[in-house]
Amino acid sequence: MDSESFYRYLLGRGFEERKSQREMIKLCEEVIEEGGVKLIEAPTGTGKTFAYLIPVIASGRGAIVSTGTKILQDQLRKDIEFLTGHWKVLTGEEVTYAVLKGKGNYLCLDRYYKEGRSLEGIGNVPELLEREWDGDLTLTSISPEAVTKVNVDDDYCSKGYREVCPYRERCYYWEKLKERERKSRILVVNHSLLALKDFEDTEERVLIIDEAHELDRYLTLAVTGGISTYWVREVKSTFEKYLEKDLSVDPEKLFSRLFAHLFEDEETEEVALESLASYAQALKDQVLSPFEEALRELADKVREQVRAFLEGRLMVSHRLKYFLEKTFLFDQEFLSAVKGGYEDPDEEERQVIERVKKLEFLDRKIQKLSAFLRICLEEREDYGYKVSRSWSKKLQAHNYRAEVFPVFPRDVVSTEDYHGTILTSATIDPEDIEFTTGIRGEFHRLRWNFDYSRVIFVVKEANPKRDDWEGKLRKSYEEIRSLHDRVLVLLTNRRHLKLFSPKNGVARQGEDSLAHLIEKLRKGKIKVLVGLDSLWTGVDVKGEKGILMSKLPFDSPEDPVTFHRIRFLRERGEDPFLYQRRKAFLKFRQGVGRLMRQRDDSGTIVICDNRIWRYREFINYLRDLGVTVLYDREPTGRKTSGRPYLRP
Repeated sequence: MDSESFYRYLLGRGFEERKSQREMIKLCEEVIEEGGVKLIEAPTGTGKTFAYLIPVIASGRGAIVSTGTKILQDQLRKDIEFLTGHWKVLTGEEVTYAVLKGKGNYLCLDRYYKEGRSLEGIGNVPELLEREWDGDLTLTSISPEAVTKVNVDDDYCSKGYREVCPYRERCYYWEKLKERERKSRILVVNHSLLALKDFEDTEERVLIIDEAHELDRYLTLAVTGGISTYWVREVKSTFEKYLEKDLSVDPEKLFSRLFAHLFEDEETEEVALESLASYAQALKDQVLSPFEEALRELADKVREQVRAFLEGRLMVSHRLKYFLEKTFLFDQEFLSAVKGGYEDPDEEERQVIERVKKLEFLDRKIQKLSAFLRICLEEREDYGYKVSRSWSKKLQAHNYRAEVFPVFPRDVVSTEDYHGTILTSATIDPEDIEFTTGIRGEFHRLRWNFDYSRVIFVVKEANPKRDDWEGKLRKSYEEIRSLHDRVLVLLTNRRHLKLFSPKNGVARQGEDSLAHLIEKLRKGKIKVLVGLDSLWTGVDVKGEKGILMSKLPFDSPEDPVTFHRIRFLRERGEDPFLYQRRKAFLKFRQGVGRLMRQRDDSGTIVICDNRIWRYREFINYLRDLGVTVLYDREPTGRKTSGRPYLRP
């Protein structure tokens, strides 16, 4: 059965035919059959998820579908279950699929049984182990600190150790999840996982990047590296445990002394820095050097113990020998004299493995620390630097984190690794995609599906640069609340959250998970939801409502990624405002898209920023949609009723 027949079958089950959806199905079929790269802008109401899943299911080809967040992955799961269920009824064929998350989201049984069972904050993991559970820690009540102690960790779970791990056959990630991956035709991942390229046989699969307008942001986050107060404290504690002595490293005092002065007030969460070199030098002298000395001491101790053990044995297990060879901690001449005579290690050999495992784990940690500091000291112009902080209950102090990231995540995802690639979003700019990620392809813009004539867009006579702006924002808020029972307030600055009191049916982003807050708004348990970036792009609330945009969504120049992109472009003689304007326009269009989620939706959008008239693409976009654009101002020389006036 082909895509067209499957689509007609679904239409016969009550689904509404959409011209733009049919068009997108054809475009996706071309990529699935012939390869290549297509960028498809599919406005709200297209039904883009069905438009790419239908031809994938009908084609028989494997696919990797990547979206922005884990929440969106779970939404995709529902659509896939629905379509594959109908496909099986229709054809008798089962289409296999798997929802994959990064390995750090899964429980490591080896770490759990060694030290995790007695951890504070382990949540409901013990009871889940007795049930049919896939090891996904995001579905538990385990604390973030405990997660880092028991999750699958590359530094702990090396390729060599996986061969000798006593729980290898029960491993949630490397056995169960990877087996589902191998057997599944459709893989659902997120953009951060996509950046890690941790998939098999990609050249035979089609890559579909949904929510492509946010791809560069998630790729940047995925390849950001750094160290924190908590990270250094954990490494220090591990050394002290194994060496049975204290190290002359005080991470809490050191990080506070280095970074506390960068934060002007308690509301500041992160700051961009031109360089981390001076801080990196201090960390190198006061953290890396004592850690390297401790590592050498531990290595000498472990090597001596292992040599003594091996010299007293005629032969060892093949698994122990393989593990020792993979650790690269012993010279080949010594290992060549070790004879393997049986498969699995005995109890004494497991004790040896555990000693070497401790050393290998710490060696990998120190290598990462050294690589991070080296990048900071090089002060590469194509990298950005930032420091963030958050309060840690575990530390009972601020946890500072110093990070480095590529200014633009170009070539993190290579379309050449796949049979074909589809990038899609309700708002997609091919110039921005190529500029930020290096991906280029054939661009297609589909026609919007809804009647936007029912939408009123009001531009307030207000300028965020003036002292009276906050007062006008509050007044606009009261006005839109009087018009609509449900209201979204879209902010661009965290400091403005405090302008909206969390009472009388008002909820602010951060008080609960965004998914729970959105559900409360849908059910009428709250009347107003106030938030930042996630509300501009990730909210689906159907029905009549109002939207208040505080101002044009230009990213703050203080945002570390934006800060370094501006710097990078200026140093190359380019105008960074063109980049900023393009990003703001994309985000603005996403914000407008929060209003019309289905055909009978309607409402009002108010923006407290008259600077919008300077940027014609914003107003032209609204008028092309058919939105009624009004300018709320008091004309000079005449009395008015306060109603909006058309701008001359």
